[in-house]
Amino acid sequence: QGEDCTCPDCHGQLKEIGSAVQRQELVFIPAQLKQIDHVQHAYKCQACSQKNLSDKIIKAPVPKAPLAHSLGSASIIAHTI
Repeated sequence: QGEDCTCPDCHGQLKEIGSAVQRQELVFIPAQLKQIDHVQHAYKCQACSQKNLSDKIIKAPVPKAPLAHSLGSASIIAHTI
């Protein structure tokens, strides 16, 4: 297919009668990068806020980044090294 389909001797039309894999190769497909948002939830204690002049706000813990101020996760850092 796509090649000259005529006989090199008599120039008659050739008909395919079979095919065989002659070689194989591997192709690298780059990995995907996904952004994961780590959301920190903040909570207000209603009871403490009613007793005090200011609101008592408590924030849930967030996992620390492997490298400060970096988007790199542990998995991408490990892959890079």
